[in-house]
Amino acid sequence: MHIAICDDNIADRKQLERLLKRESDKRSGTIGPLYTDSFGNCEVLAKNNMLYDLFFIDMVNEEPDGLTFALSLVKSGVHVPIVLCSSKIDYPAKASSLPDCPDNLIYLEKPIKTAELSDVLDRAVILLAEKIPTIELRSETDTYYVAEDDIVYGITMGRYVHVFLKDGTEVPILTTMFNFFDEISMFTHMVLLNERAMFNISYMEHFSPFKVTLKNGVTLKSSPFASQNIKSALQAYHAETL
Repeated sequence: MHIAICDDNIADRKQLERLLKRESDKRSGTIGPLYTDSFGNCEVLAKNNMLYDLFFIDMVNEEPDGLTFALSLVKSGVHVPIVLCSSKIDYPAKASSLPDCPDNLIYLEKPIKTAELSDVLDRAVILLAEKIPTIELRSETDTYYVAEDDIVYGITMGRYVHVFLKDGTEVPILTTMFNFFDEISMFTHMVLLNERAMFNISYMEHFSPFKVTLKNGVTLKSSPFASQNIKSALQAYHAETL
């Protein structure tokens, strides 16, 4: 398990490193060693956030604070557990005021006690086992990490495949439709229509031999050759949702 510590208090950071080293020794026969990287600010970690299986965060002396940084990680596609270590900031109280608090946040009081840290790691292991697979979508300016049903459809425009997400985001990727579909082939909800279009079966309203209509009103050109792909994906989707 790869762990990131982001704490602007160097003494707290070093103490957590020592505690995690002890936990690593204890757990070597179960989950394997715990590898830790420590950061005194958010900037570097934000650029490499998908490398880690677990985060411990407490930022109180600079912006963003720990909760704000954690929310930015979630927005960028981080779905692994994020532990907010409360010292000067009452993170549970701040988070409770949010209209839609992420469910991968865990809270831990400072000073950190060995038994409580062990409990947090046990909970993190459970959350990781339930982790939803994600895929990286990289445009020329941004990178997104999305789950299967974040993707609604994709169409070819020139040299780019434009991927449309359920939140309205449009991600242009320099690739071909066939190459893009190969990258997302692990997702069973995806249907390839032709070299210019694909879509997520969970967003389909209806289809005919020559057209697919999505629930958002978008229509995509199809063909009789793609109909079998659509029928197979639809059958699997219905079986999954029963």
